[in-house]
Amino acid sequence: MVKRSTWILLTVLALAVGAYFLIKNHPLKPTEPTPTATGNGFLLTQADGVLQSIHIYDQKGNNVQIQRDLGNIWVITAPTSGVADQALAGAAETQVGALRIVTMLETPPEANSVGLDVPADTLELGFVSGISHKLEVGNMTPTSSGYYVRYDGGNIYVISQSGIDALLNLLTAPPYSATETPSADAESTNTPTPEIASPMP
Repeated sequence: MVKRSTWILLTVLALAVGAYFLIKNHPLKPTEPTPTATGNGFLLTQADGVLQSIHIYDQKGNNVQIQRDLGNIWVITAPTSGVADQALAGAAETQVGALRIVTMLETPPEANSVGLDVPADTLELGFVSGISHKLEVGNMTPTSSGYYVRYDGGNIYVISQSGIDALLNLLTAPPYSATETPSADAESTNTPTPEIASPMP
């Protein structure tokens, strides 16, 4: 008489053989990974060269522009002319290069759904090489991971909130030197117009 344990072993063996042939004839399909919104590098690259100017303006008419003069010194040309705090201007330059892509939207959303039909803020960046870029800033994402940004009128990215906010702060706090007290009257009477370096062709 065959022992019960022997029948159990034979049954397990039969199931194993059956499973082997089932898997062999019908292999499992690999599952596709769920896409995640991870950092994809920086918006601007070293190929753009040395930053020459930063111009930021918004829907309300606020406007600030800083750029290098012929002596490679950062000066402010709007809202009023004056010498810039070189440390603060340098920090803004660094921030431009550190604009981080949170994600790129492969299927662009409707512009009015992300605030890009009439962008709240616009950044125009000029480089010594003659290259220029335009960044139109829309709404913040629902998860507050960043802002929707249209790059040169084409691709829409989500750019890190901290990077954009640091640059938009220049609208309300232009980086004037501590020795500068800019005013409209002073600009027209006492402040000489700085010589601005023209981008190379």
